[in-house]
Amino acid sequence: MRVAPGLNTYHASVADIGYGFDAVQGTISRIRQGESVDLAKEMLVFDLDTLRISEKQLRPNFELAVKRATPDAFYLIEQSRHLHHQIFEAIKEAIRLGRDLLGPEWETIRTKVEVIQAIPRL
Repeated sequence: MRVAPGLNTYHASVADIGYGFDAVQGTISRIRQGESVDLAKEMLVFDLDTLRISEKQLRPNFELAVKRATPDAFYLIEQSRHLHHQIFEAIKEAIRLGRDLLGPEWETIRTKVEVIQAIPRL
């Protein structure tokens, strides 16, 4: 299924989302431990917003990949859809918490970092 016609290989994978969650948790852990992290807020907004983008890219790619699936894969496909929904909810909650933490500063920072968000995908 990974090579189905029309798949966009530049779109996010579940691994991208896993790495994104790790990055967010790492930044938060470093801050909690009292480490002085240059641009910590920017890192946090960048990682959370990149997770949002990755989640948006995951769904269409998944649907293209399973388009020609055989009936024996339907159970796994439905489980994957369920897990994707859980991932989406976790990302949405993490972003909500980030917005609450930073208030109006969130959007200012997000606007600043969005110009570099495409770089990891190149």
